[in-house]
Amino acid sequence: MDITAHHYNTIRLQEQRGAVFLQIYRPEANNSINALLVEEILLVLKQLEADPAIKVVVLEGYAGHFCTGMDFRAVSESGADIMFGDDPNGYYNMLKHFLSCSKTIISKVEGKVNAGGIGLVAASDIVIADEKATFGLSEALFGLLPACVMPFLVRRVGFQKAQWMTLLTQPISAQRAYEIGLVDEISDNVNDTVRRNLLRLARLETSTIKELKEYMMQLWYMDEQTQKLAVDKLTSLVNSESVQTNIKNFIQNGKFPWDK
Repeated sequence: MDITAHHYNTIRLQEQRGAVFLQIYRPEANNSINALLVEEILLVLKQLEADPAIKVVVLEGYAGHFCTGMDFRAVSESGADIMFGDDPNGYYNMLKHFLSCSKTIISKVEGKVNAGGIGLVAASDIVIADEKATFGLSEALFGLLPACVMPFLVRRVGFQKAQWMTLLTQPISAQRAYEIGLVDEISDNVNDTVRRNLLRLARLETSTIKELKEYMMQLWYMDEQTQKLAVDKLTSLVNSESVQTNIKNFIQNGKFPWDK
C-alpha cells in the first residue's frame, strides 16, 4: 500500500526509510485547520496502522507556518460548519489517535504555531523545534477557548502552564516552550535533529510503541466525558453570535473585539 501515491488536498506525503513525512499544506490559508485537513490526517494515520514497516510519522508545516489553528477566514465566510464538517469530534479524535496509534508522532516545528496547531504539538510524542519557532494560544482574544486543545496541553505541560498560555494570548519563544515542556528539543538544524531521532526510533517495533502508548493512557486517562466537555464547549462558543461577530470583524476589518 503506497499512500504517498494518493492525491490529498491539504497535505503532502513523503516516505523515507520507515518514516512518513506528513506536511500540512494549506499555503493559501497560512496552514490553518479545516474539516478536510483533519479528515485527511486521520485517514492517513489509520491507513498507516496496517503497515508495520512505518515506525514514525513526522508532522511538518510550510512556508513559515507549522499550523495556525482554526481557519477564521473560512468560518467568517461559511460559518462554523466549515470547521467541523459532519463531525464536531473530528479534531479531538485526530489528537486522540496520536496518543494511541502504533507510530511515533514527531512534530518538526518551524515557524508559527497557534491555537489548534498547539493541539497537534501537545499530542505528539516528540516535539523538535527550530530556534525561531513560536507557540501561542490566541483564542481568548475572540471570546473563544482552546477547549479541545486543553486536555492534551494539560497532559503535556501541566494545568497552570496551560492556563497561563491561554490567558497570555501571545506567542512564546521556542526556548520558553522548551522550559515548560511543550518542546522536547530545540535545534538550529531541525532536519539533522529529526534524522538523528529517526535512527533510534526505527529500531523499535510498532507493537512496542503501541504497548507504551496504551500504558501511558492508563496512567493519564482522558475519558468520553472529557471529550464531550471539550467538544461541546468549543462548538457552543464557535457557534455563538458574539464569537461569529468577533471573527468576521477581525477578518473583514482587521479589528479585535475591543477596537471600536
